[in-house]
Amino acid sequence: MSRDKILKSVKKSISFRVEKNVNYSFTKFDNKLEKFIENFKLAGGETVESPEGFDVVLNAQFGVAENGACFINSVKERKLYTFYSSIVIKLDKNRIVNTMEEAMQIAKIDDFAMFLCGPSKTADIEQSLVIGAHGAKRVGIVLE
Repeated sequence: MSRDKILKSVKKSISFRVEKNVNYSFTKFDNKLEKFIENFKLAGGETVESPEGFDVVLNAQFGVAENGACFINSVKERKLYTFYSSIVIKLDKNRIVNTMEEAMQIAKIDDFAMFLCGPSKTADIEQSLVIGAHGAKRVGIVLE
């Protein structure tokens, strides 16, 4: 049976279609900054007063409270994250959004972008955790 015949047969067998009306109702945190810090620490990051003691400083455009992630939009900063063992991120504490849905509405991606929320971690099937395999072993954040 040809591809076209198969597709026609499938279309005939579908009796109805369901329209999906997606209506996001964003989660709102009472204290976005507090939630952001809590989740950033859960991911293995640390809050610090200054970038002193870190190898390199990255600049985040905004943060996400629900997971403690920082939005970084720069190829240059991706390379810095990958090659240095300790990084610190500068983030304006007034630029924290509630959720990833909200974040994706305001994210502007140039050449490269990433959400970063702590040290690089990977594990194999034997559950052997390796920190720093693909990026920094230590990640701090300075909230300005």
